[in-house]
Amino acid sequence: MPPSRYIRLTEQEDARLREIEQAPYFKPKVRLRAQVLRLSHRGSNVRTISAYTGRSRASVGRDLDRWAERGFEGLLDGTPPGNPPRITEEVRTFMEEKLSEERTWNATQLAEALAGSFGVEVTSEAVRQHLHSMDYSWKCTRYVPNKPPDPEQEREAREELEALKRGRQKERSS
Repeated sequence: MPPSRYIRLTEQEDARLREIEQAPYFKPKVRLRAQVLRLSHRGSNVRTISAYTGRSRASVGRDLDRWAERGFEGLLDGTPPGNPPRITEEVRTFMEEKLSEERTWNATQLAEALAGSFGVEVTSEAVRQHLHSMDYSWKCTRYVPNKPPDPEQEREAREELEALKRGRQKERSS
């Protein structure tokens, strides 16, 4: 059986761990780790701490190791595993530049532009969510004529529409 491991704390460390253990705004795991360290300091071995806290001996051992390596920083949870974000600050800057252009962009077009420029494959829904987080809002696009219609063509179209309403079709001269 391996020898018992104990953590020795200063009075200041013990007081700080007690504050953390009793503070409601810390996550329960962080508070439990503080309790494990304080119990170890009081002379409890890993088996006793494990039985008292309901954690496995391996977890208690990891808590002691984390304290030895990183101190108070070891109490906090690490970053969760997973893939790094695809839309980085550089990509966000690119999207802002594209949106400041005179043309209209939709999420699908931006996703295609990101794939072409950065090789980043994201869905249009992911682009939409990032645009929303960047405080962009939008409306559905619609087609608007870029110049006023020709009066002669407008008159002919009205006459044709009236003829269709009456049931007779006028022959168009084009």
